[in-house]
Amino acid sequence: MSTPTVGIFVDYESPLARAVAGDIWAGLSRQVLSTGRTRASARWESLREPPGPHATGGLLACVFAIGQDRPDAVDAIEASGISGPESPRIYGVVVAVPARPSPLSGALLYQGVERLTRGGVRARAVEPALLHAVSAECERYARRLFERVEHSGK
Repeated sequence: MSTPTVGIFVDYESPLARAVAGDIWAGLSRQVLSTGRTRASARWESLREPPGPHATGGLLACVFAIGQDRPDAVDAIEASGISGPESPRIYGVVVAVPARPSPLSGALLYQGVERLTRGGVRARAVEPALLHAVSAECERYARRLFERVEHSGK
């Protein structure tokens, strides 16, 4: 049985994005382990740096985490190099928000999704979310991502 791998592209300059990405990974790894697999792995990459040469090949899912506190990071979401025959089944676009989100955070999320779809990712393969740095909230999102990967039947 192969080890499921998730790509997590994080804006490390955003404390909100770092916290939410960590909670999403914790939730995803628990979901994988609950299926009887013995391990899961993640490829963590900085969203603001170009991905490594094999950063996205063979990934089940690819999550982009940006923070409302660093909205310029949305420009770094790229679909180039991650679409193709070995592309991830599901793409997550997450905007990490503080306790009181800005009304513009929804537009930021929409812009992230649009960047992926313009790059060739099908809209139905994207799971967008506005998330607080709350473990339970991120775990629910991780569960949804995992269910979508399991049912995508690539």
